[in-house]
Amino acid sequence: MDSSQLFTFATIAYLAAMVLYISYLAFRNEGVGKAASFITYAGLGLQTIALGMRWVESYQMGIGRVPLSNLYESLVFFTWSTVLIYVIVEWKYKTRAFGAFVMPVAFLALAFINFAGISTEISPLVPALKSNWLFYHVLISFLGYAAFAIAFAVSMVFLLIDMEDRGPVRDLGIGLGALAVLAVTGYAMAAAGERMKLVFWMGLGVLILVWFLYLIMRGAKNKPQVYLFWSFCVTLAIGLMVAMGFDIVYLNLTHSIQPGESMKQHLFEASFLSKSLINVVITWGLIAGLFWFIWSKGMALKKLLVQYVPGQDILDDVTYRMIAIGWPLLTGGILTGAVWANSAWGTYWSWDPKETWSLITWFVYAIYLHARYVRGWKGTQMAVISAVGFLAVIFTYLGVNLVLSGLHSYGGMN
Repeated sequence: MDSSQLFTFATIAYLAAMVLYISYLAFRNEGVGKAASFITYAGLGLQTIALGMRWVESYQMGIGRVPLSNLYESLVFFTWSTVLIYVIVEWKYKTRAFGAFVMPVAFLALAFINFAGISTEISPLVPALKSNWLFYHVLISFLGYAAFAIAFAVSMVFLLIDMEDRGPVRDLGIGLGALAVLAVTGYAMAAAGERMKLVFWMGLGVLILVWFLYLIMRGAKNKPQVYLFWSFCVTLAIGLMVAMGFDIVYLNLTHSIQPGESMKQHLFEASFLSKSLINVVITWGLIAGLFWFIWSKGMALKKLLVQYVPGQDILDDVTYRMIAIGWPLLTGGILTGAVWANSAWGTYWSWDPKETWSLITWFVYAIYLHARYVRGWKGTQMAVISAVGFLAVIFTYLGVNLVLSGLHSYGGMN
């Protein structure tokens, strides 16, 4: 038995744990909750053993490196770190409610590896990666990412619990209308050339920034707007994962990836970037439907969650503690990465896309800690900042690798 087989068993364990945690919330059965925790511990144990075996296997092959250097290994380590921190949180706060939000992330990350056809080979490091700084940089960064993932899950729970009502149906209409306008405008401007495409994305970024600042300043007073933001975050997370999963399955069935090509070059060809107008319309129709469903049913989920989750003060405290742990780790990851970059490329900072987005993420969480320490903010505004921070983490980790090019492009899918 090799490490990849153990990772498969860990994926199955996380799938079972995910189902059991959700069932625990749905049926209020303590026995189901205990089974979910036990299977989570077992999956974490299997994954820990598998990581150690992969490290040993690299030495047996004469390569001898820490298993943290490509997308496959980093996804595995990110999952391991997230589950480890979740287990600690579950033990400390004596609640299993968060498992229904964390374990789907762990399962989907490992399942993504299997469905995407990501190479699991243990290959020699490229010259730039042959450094002891690799271990420190990746280890510290991903422990920080894992802490932010837990903070995001808890923030989503907090925002939902904090809502008194979902607001008028007009808000949903505004959200769907904005989605339609932005989609049509985006496609039209992208078709007009690269410069107009850049203008669109810059403008969209400014709009999101304005909405973000509005929510921070008015979040405690305009709860329906925050609920709309919550619905947007959940739709984005689920919608992108479903779209990528569909694309990967479709491409594996219909495409033969040629030498020199990668799966990332063909992502969204079956959905958002399809040459068929019908496919694009159906895809956006499904996203709009998902947005409507989440906005409409969120308050029903709240009624279920309030029976299991701790008070809002504890939720706020968990988010703060996770970010207070994650931000110094991210800082350490950026610093060790700079030292590593200087030894590899002769410069501490080159404004590579991944470096730039890491800095953006660092600033978002710095704003969170500043607002907490200096301004004394708690509650809704802080949960919004935590959510935006993790969206930046996701783009830093996956978006840069899959969409942009740069010195970190070796992390893409092979």
